[in-house]
This record gives sequence, structure tokens and C-alpha cells, in this order.
Amino acid sequence: MSSIGSPSPFFLAGKKAYQVERSLRFNYADSPYLTRTPSSTGNQKVWTFSAWIKRTEIGSKDYIYSASDSNYFALYFKNDNLYTYFDPGNNYGVISDREFRDLGAWFHIVHQVDALNTTQRIWINGTEMSLNSSRNPSNSNFPMNKSGVALTIGKASWKSEYNNMYLAEVHFSDGNKYEPSDFAETDSETGQWIPKSPSITYGTNGFYLNFSDNSGTTATTLGKDSSGNGNNFTP
Repeated sequence: MSSIGSPSPFFLAGKKAYQVERSLRFNYADSPYLTRTPSSTGNQKVWTFSAWIKRTEIGSKDYIYSASDSNYFALYFKNDNLYTYFDPGNNYGVISDREFRDLGAWFHIVHQVDALNTTQRIWINGTEMSLNSSRNPSNSNFPMNKSGVALTIGKASWKSEYNNMYLAEVHFSDGNKYEPSDFAETDSETGQWIPKSPSITYGTNGFYLNFSDNSGTTATTLGKDSSGNGNNFTP
């Protein structure tokens, strides 16, 4: 079992009632990550991932989430750009020329994958990015949501490459497509993009991680799934 960085408070300005209480810090030196292996297969072509991220080092290679067996999937930072990796197809590489170099700011990312229609979409703080369409997934079953195949947060699932970042409010929906407005909204007074309590379907292997329990560093605390599906992660 790997060690995990310390939980950290995460407060967002604004007068909305919804309050994010905590984030989880991933410190590369601690070899940190979270992992969960589903016991049943869900949708291997369609899913949505949403999280709030703050990077703590520029120029690093940071895997946000990934899964692998004989094939691969990953969303990650490399050289301060976003990359994806979809195999079958061995399709990996940078998806946009946008750089993520602000170490002082939180940002919201939504990653929507629809391999049935060979598309992916990514939004940052509610604004959709223009993506390199040649990096889109093929109409294939990927190792996501597959029984016996671990989903990993905070490292590459197939090798020991760890992260330097904070994560908060992590949602994952198996088999459903959602957009930023399902997870966040603009504060009417401040104009700030802020989290809200979503009303979404998590599906067979979906989950919600809010890191609100800081009483320990075990699967029942840091890796606790709050979606109601009982899919706890192991740190």
C-alpha cells in the first residue's frame, strides 16, 4: 500500500451554500495514488470524469486517472499540456496547445468520453477546449469499467509515475455523458466558477470522492466512496 499526501482544506469564495471542505494532496515523494478494482463490468466506451485540480509543480508528468490491462487509457499532464492515451489503437499524445502552468489556482476539469461516436470532450472551468480530433478514441472497449481491471487516480496504472497535485470533488459516471453545468455553476455575485451538488447517475462503477474524512489514511477514510455504491478506493 502506498502512502498518500496529507488531506488539505479546500475553500472556494462565494456566497453559495455548497461548501467544499477538503482536498487530497498527492506528493510525488510519497508514491501516492488511489486505486479500485471493480467486480463487475460496466460501460467500457462511455463515461464522464469531473474533478477540481491544483497543480504543485510545472513540467512534471502527472496522471489524473488511468486504467490498463493488455490495453490502456489515461488522462495526464506532460510538459504542462494535457494528453490522452487510448488503446486499442495505441493513440496517445497531446490534445491541445493550452498549457497549465498556474500553480496558485484551482481549476475544474470535465472529461467526457464517447467511444461509440469516436469522440471525447474536455471543459476547463466550464469552457470547452478545442481538441486535436486525431486523438479521439476508436469505437473500442477500453480498460475502463472492466471487471478485474483497476482504475487508478494519481499515477499511471501500468508503471510507477506519481503525481504532484491536489484533487477535490471527484465524480465519475460509468456509462453516462455529463457536462460542466452538471457539476458546477457561476456564482451570481462573484462571477466565479464554483462546485455544486450534482444530480447525476453514477452507473455500475461510478463514484464520488469528497475526501471529507481526514481521520486516517486508509480505504475507509481517504479512499471512501461517497456515491452510495460502496466502491471504496485503496490508498
